[in-house]
Amino acid sequence: MSRMKLGVFGSAFDPPTLGHLDVLQQAATCHDRILLVPSAFHAFDKKPQPFSLRLQMLQCFIDEADIGCPLEVCDLEAELLEQNPGMPVYTYDLMMALEQKYQNHSRTIIELSFIRGPDNANPETWKRFHKSAEIKARWPIFTATERVAIRSSDVRSILESGKIADDDLQQGLNRLLPSVQAFIINHNLYQKGNS
Repeated sequence: MSRMKLGVFGSAFDPPTLGHLDVLQQAATCHDRILLVPSAFHAFDKKPQPFSLRLQMLQCFIDEADIGCPLEVCDLEAELLEQNPGMPVYTYDLMMALEQKYQNHSRTIIELSFIRGPDNANPETWKRFHKSAEIKARWPIFTATERVAIRSSDVRSILESGKIADDDLQQGLNRLLPSVQAFIINHNLYQKGNS
C-alpha cells in the first residue's frame, strides 16, 4: 500500500493572496497534495464574498499557482453547512469529515495534516479554535512562517476604499496572482457598493 500526505489548508480566501501562496509553497515541501478549503460559514463572524465566487476565485488561483505539489479546491464545508444550517463549520469537524472520507481509500493510506498560516498559529488566535487541543493531538500541524506579510483584509480595504488613487488600487491588486486580479476586476468585486 502506498501513502499520501494530504495537507488541509482552510481560509476564507476572500480573496486568495500571495500570502496564501507563500504558505502553500512552504507546505508543499511536506505534502504530496494540498486541499484548499474555503470557509462556508466562518466561526469568527467574518462576512466574506459569496461561497460560489470564492470557489471560482480559488480555482483561478490554483490553476495559476505552481508550487511543486498538486492543489485541489475542496467544497466540503458547504456540505457540512447544509447538515447544520446557520452553524459555523469548525476545523475539527472538517478534519473529522475528511478523515472519514479518506479512511477507506483504495490502495492508498491517506495521512491528513492541518496547515495553518502564521496568523492562526498565534496562541491567542489558536486557542479560539473549537477543540484546538484535540486538533493538535489528533493530526500533525504544519505551521508556516511569515515571509510575505500580505493579508486578504488589507487587499479588501484597498479595493473597497472609494477614495484611492489608481496606484493604490494597483498596489492592492499586486498582492494577488494575475488570474485572481482579473477575476476581481471582471466581477467588480470589493469595490464600493459591490461587496
